[in-house]
Amino acid sequence: MDELFQIPPSAAEAGTAPHAEPEPELVRRRLLLRRLAILLVVAVATFSVTTWLLLRTDTARLAQAEPAQVVRQHLDALNRGDFRAAYALFSESYRERIAFEAYHAMVAEHRAVFTTRRVEFEAQRQSGARALLTTRVLAADGERYLARFSLVRESGRWWIDDIRWSAEPRRRRSVRI
Repeated sequence: MDELFQIPPSAAEAGTAPHAEPEPELVRRRLLLRRLAILLVVAVATFSVTTWLLLRTDTARLAQAEPAQVVRQHLDALNRGDFRAAYALFSESYRERIAFEAYHAMVAEHRAVFTTRRVEFEAQRQSGARALLTTRVLAADGERYLARFSLVRESGRWWIDDIRWSAEPRRRRSVRI
């Protein structure tokens, strides 16, 4: 009969540890780490998808670009100092003739010429898979140049096959009286 009214011993008296709830601080840290991990995964996924879309769109845009757009992209890349991107717009035959290192050295040596403040597309002649584009360029050093871009259409897109830069003849300013 004594057993009916017997109180079970506490966990401390029995020598076993009670089933303790984790400390609130520990729970908060685990929750924070879990949230940070989820945020990191979402950020990496978003970055990857965005990069893929931009590259896919840029490649598609290049495939449809007209000769003037390819020249503009080339000059913009030079202005940014992105010589690899500018060089990538050259045809395969140009890249076989002129190595990137030689191209880079020439552009770096004449940096002021290839950094443009203004570009005006003057004339474009196109015949089948070839195009010739003449541009007037105002360089960062204040000098004016004529640049003649020869382009070829290969693999469904335009590539720069050759460039000829020359100083623009000084225009005489005349005054009418």
